Amino acid sequence: MNFLQLALEESFFSIGVSRPNPAVGAVVVKDGLVVGRGRTQSPGNAHAEVMALRDAGELARGAAIYVTLEPCCHYGRTPPCTKAIIEAGISEVYYAHADPNPAVRGKSRGILEAAGIKVYEGKDACLRAHAESGWSDSCSAEGCMTLAPDESENEGSVVFAEIERFFEAYDYFVRNKRTFVEVKVAISENGLMGMLDNRGVPAPLRITGSGAACWNHELRAMSDAILVGAGTLLADNPSLNVRYAHGNNPVKVLWAGHHEFTELEASRLKFFSKTAGGDKVDPAASLVFTCVKQPAIKSETILLSGNTFEENWTQMLDELSRRGMHRLMVEPGAHLSAKIFNDSVAQGEKTSPLWNRLDLWKSTDPSVERPVAQEGCEGLPFPGVPDSAVAKESAMIGHDILTVYYP
Repeated sequence: MNFLQLALEESFFSIGVSRPNPAVGAVVVKDGLVVGRGRTQSPGNAHAEVMALRDAGELARGAAIYVTLEPCCHYGRTPPCTKAIIEAGISEVYYAHADPNPAVRGKSRGILEAAGIKVYEGKDACLRAHAESGWSDSCSAEGCMTLAPDESENEGSVVFAEIERFFEAYDYFVRNKRTFVEVKVAISENGLMGMLDNRGVPAPLRITGSGAACWNHELRAMSDAILVGAGTLLADNPSLNVRYAHGNNPVKVLWAGHHEFTELEASRLKFFSKTAGGDKVDPAASLVFTCVKQPAIKSETILLSGNTFEENWTQMLDELSRRGMHRLMVEPGAHLSAKIFNDSVAQGEKTSPLWNRLDLWKSTDPSVERPVAQEGCEGLPFPGVPDSAVAKESAMIGHDILTVYYP
């Protein structure tokens, strides 16, 4: 067990609550036991550290606090978390990610150390955050969960990488005041990402396995919003909620384009339901961006006025950024993928891509394409990874290969 992993799990339940502030989690630990947990509340209310300290009460004195993000050290809507940590009598502070906010970055450590508190940050904090069991490394008793030094180091490295990934969108938002666009695409062995039935209507095609599905839901849980196009919505009728991971449901966003939804379509689509599935209530319901009026849709609708896809996409991101959304997860179909990857927006003398990260899943299971081979069905090919994209990571889960690209 890693205490910063526990703090990260807390932070997932702050997404959608804390924005535009970062979603942060914290745990207070004394004598190897978690005595307090907390996550950042809505703007103007307590941050994760304060919530965890309140939960710990008097047990916080002499304890350690583990926080996913560098504690704030300035007065804003709330007093500094460094002040609360010092007053609570905390003896050690571990934080995994430095805050990109220049009002905080690098300043908190000096304040805490001046108060006699030991501070560990970054990867070092994650490596030190594993739970001590009290058993020796050679323990062979049944149920012994002691990690050998190399195992605990590997665990800490993994936790550090997860937290860095978690705050990637927040860092981008702070630097650019823009929503980070992460695109998730799944393709078959031969590059198909969907199909048309014998009537020429988009039909669902299951491509990836359960491992990739779990990964996908973890991404949903760490995203402020999730977007699909009209074609994907009509073909798959997705719920777009979080089912195989712990966390809040993202805001559901529809890129309607020029498709005007009928009352019959709107009535049968899960996207427009008041609940997000299971026992979770979706407080944000849904948000629709459209180039045409949508009289049959009761959800909040924003009419786009651009002359091109790039202009409308930019208008949408302007609105999501204004709402303080850090990460937009996009699950596009073939048509929307082509638009996102083939277009760019002008910024002065340069052009900028419409996306920030591409998670491309490719199945190696030949049976995936079996429905396409049925009489009258047509496969929809993935338009291809942009020439300027650079592959940075790769992993395999079951029959599926994940490759991560950046512009």
